[in-house]
Amino acid sequence: MEAKDYYRFLLQRYYEGTASAAEEAELFAALRTNDDDDEWTALINELHTTAIADPAYDPSEYEPQLQRILHGEPVVKKIRFYRRPYVAAAAIAGLFLCTAAWFTWRQHTPPPPVVIAANTDVQPGKNGAVLTLGDGSQVVLDSLNNGVITTQQGTRVTLHNGQLAYDASAAGMVSYNTMSTPRGRKFRLQLPDGTLVWINAASAISFPTVFTGSNRTVALNGEAYFEVAPNSRQPFIVKLNNETSVEVLGTHFNVNNYQEDANISTTLLEGVVRVNVQHQPKVLQPGQQLLINKPTGATTLQHQVDTLAVIAWKNGILNFQDKKLTTVMSIIARWYDIEVVYESTPPDITFVGEIGSDVNLSSVLNFLKDSGIHFQLTGRKIIIKS
Repeated sequence: MEAKDYYRFLLQRYYEGTASAAEEAELFAALRTNDDDDEWTALINELHTTAIADPAYDPSEYEPQLQRILHGEPVVKKIRFYRRPYVAAAAIAGLFLCTAAWFTWRQHTPPPPVVIAANTDVQPGKNGAVLTLGDGSQVVLDSLNNGVITTQQGTRVTLHNGQLAYDASAAGMVSYNTMSTPRGRKFRLQLPDGTLVWINAASAISFPTVFTGSNRTVALNGEAYFEVAPNSRQPFIVKLNNETSVEVLGTHFNVNNYQEDANISTTLLEGVVRVNVQHQPKVLQPGQQLLINKPTGATTLQHQVDTLAVIAWKNGILNFQDKKLTTVMSIIARWYDIEVVYESTPPDITFVGEIGSDVNLSSVLNFLKDSGIHFQLTGRKIIIKS
């Protein structure tokens, strides 16, 4: 199951009665399209273990309801679903009944497909990247097996289960590498200091094979999520352009710096970061997002940002919540490696909802169609109609 942690989060929100309409829609869409019943059983079991502590919950209801879900049998028993504060027992029973209906719908009445100009569907993106070494040679990581990829000036570069890692314990001279992800690819990287980086599609990060000196500096174009290894003696710096950088000691944050976007955004999930904008530092606290307008350099600090929505791409989700059509189409274009053309001025539409990034393009087009967007798909080009 893709995005397991995110689906666990959606189940928890649904059980507690705090899920938004968009989150409920995403949960049921996942139940409809993901046939891995063992994974869903495991996730529901986790919450069942927590729920049995509530005296109002009848554990004997669990197994019969679970079997109805997994076998898609019609549900005849009706249980009222309560929002807070009466959540633990009734919400779980309500989920069993609702998911049973969705499993049945998933198995017997699939949604009508979008009619497209080409007969071949477009596959979703996947893990993959190109590593440019210090000597200029390139290594395509998409299909390589686990093992040592190269050794540069004593630094060993190893690929293991879709993550590239640098071991600088025997490093000599410094060499500089660049990892770039084409459209339709993303990848995970462990830097020489232990910092973990998730790199989104159409992005590039440049870094040394060993960190020396007073800081740890990398350069980013595109989007990446960082979990920085703490080191108070060597601050971690992400250079975004000649006038903007993000400085941290040890923290979790997301940076979006696509060239075609009007803004640079830095979103903090944990710790503290300092964003240096034209030599004017801005300090962020967890849950805050700083927007930097590229043409003017003006900054806007957003409070209480939905950080899960910001890093949804990392967790295997295409998040369209509260985004304009042009932004949504940019996300789709990068992940499915397609071209988007507008016949006229793009409609002023704001979206709600999300969809798994592991589905074919036709499923995303169903999402657009349900939102009232008129379009034509020919090959790898989507034409947005007026």
